[in-house]
Amino acid sequence: MILRFTLFLTLVFVTHQSFAGDIQAAFQSLQNVGENWEPDGAVCEQLARLKIRAAYPENQYTITGDIEYDTGALTIGELDVIVIEKSSNRVILVQEVKCWKNFAGGLEKAQSQKLRFLWHLGKTPQAMRFTSYDGTKLTAANFASSFPFVFVSQAGGVAKGFDEELDLNLSEIKQLRMQLLKCQDQGHCKKPDQE
Repeated sequence: MILRFTLFLTLVFVTHQSFAGDIQAAFQSLQNVGENWEPDGAVCEQLARLKIRAAYPENQYTITGDIEYDTGALTIGELDVIVIEKSSNRVILVQEVKCWKNFAGGLEKAQSQKLRFLWHLGKTPQAMRFTSYDGTKLTAANFASSFPFVFVSQAGGVAKGFDEELDLNLSEIKQLRMQLLKCQDQGHCKKPDQE
């Protein structure tokens, strides 16, 4: 998924973004991000980034995501949300975001993605290559220190085994996505930059 996260980081979010079922507030926070909202997970991933912004101020941390990784051939996987400490350039948090109808299936997928990433990081770190669409440069060395790998879902997921959850439920996230797509289609919301 092509992401122009740099534009997102220029927005000022000095307080915790809590929407608690408020689709309109979430829409206002995302309408000018310029994201491609077609992929199903795009809204959830952006909401996850918004939610952690208050805990990781922009002057000290870079919050990015949609980082693909490979070992020289085809893409092996993607990291949804990454927090990087600017002073050390260390990754201090990775989030895997799954907003699925079936919580158990989403959690199982997130766990398998975590295991696949950590296996490659442990077995073939020199061969790992990372591709970012926002210009973030990463190598396996950025992941050298211990960091939490957190699973995030839509509202209701913590009770089903996820570590964290968003403030909107799956139905609300789908409504938000449709509103963002319609707004882009009508030319009222920022569209993704064309490559």
